[in-house]
Amino acid sequence: METSLLVTKQATYEILIVIDTVSIKSKYSINDIDEPIKINKANYYTIYRKNNEHDSVHGIYIDCKKNDKIIISGISIDGDSSDAIILNEIQNYKSMKKKIVSLEPICVSKNTVYNIENDDNKLSVESEEQNFIWFESAISGFGKSKIKISFSLYYLNSDGNQQDLYGHFWFPLEIKFYNAAK
Repeated sequence: METSLLVTKQATYEILIVIDTVSIKSKYSINDIDEPIKINKANYYTIYRKNNEHDSVHGIYIDCKKNDKIIISGISIDGDSSDAIILNEIQNYKSMKKKIVSLEPICVSKNTVYNIENDDNKLSVESEEQNFIWFESAISGFGKSKIKISFSLYYLNSDGNQQDLYGHFWFPLEIKFYNAAK
């Protein structure tokens, strides 16, 4: 008896959210640190490496198939300052009738080992643990999906280790999913 094995290829679409933390800190003073502040489009943009006729820095257009995967991660651009962002939550926004994506957080810790030259001109081994956070989901359908991206902005102390919270922020992002099989 022969068994047939059906192999389906799953594509992964990666979106990088780039947040201008210097601009945010100059425009938004924090009065209530617990209440998230909505930022405008001048303070963020998206990078999606696939080219199509709909490329935009504030909206994403993806030619995909059902069950393909989408990954969203974020970084800050901050000039010479020491700002960092952490994506807290990505959820469907304004009750869209059908959920095309349901983004879940993924956190991976990575231990980096490197050599450092000490005062005696000898090498010593240092170890540093870093956390990486992103959101991912399978694509369950086609159409427009509006999501709400919430993040926290931290600034680092002079020692580079302790993070002090500056505030919580959010913005809406629209992603349009097109059927690539057509």
